[in-house]
Amino acid sequence: MKKNLIITYDEYIIKFREMIKSLGLNNSTQREYVLKILFECSNHLSAEQIQLKVKQLHNVSIGIATVYRIVSLLEDLKIINSISIAGSDSKVYELNLVLHHDHIICVDCKKIVEFENNKIEKLQESVAKENNFILQTHNMILYGICQECQENEQ
Repeated sequence: MKKNLIITYDEYIIKFREMIKSLGLNNSTQREYVLKILFECSNHLSAEQIQLKVKQLHNVSIGIATVYRIVSLLEDLKIINSISIAGSDSKVYELNLVLHHDHIICVDCKKIVEFENNKIEKLQESVAKENNFILQTHNMILYGICQECQENEQ
């Protein structure tokens, strides 16, 4: 699924700079590089992949600890989401500035596919209501074996 961004990078970076300033933090070009990478990439990226892309696209060295600090801050600010993949110690990251979607992950190759399903969304709301909850948010991840890995197993 191609990202359905609700805002462009150029529009968002202005708001981001204001947010950082309002928090009493100094903005850094490294934060903006990481944010730009996440805006431009349609894949889910690990911290190591973000580090590599910053080097490739901006010709800037950035330490992995710095990347982890930046993605942690962006996650705390609800700008990005992390996905922990079962059977893996690492996380991948995506913008939280897209229309809602869920994920299905291949347990063999770790391929991630985004999907939307209105029936599932309505069912989740119904389950919440039946249990006297007001649904705020959710994160659904399905695990399976993708077609390519099924074919490779045969």
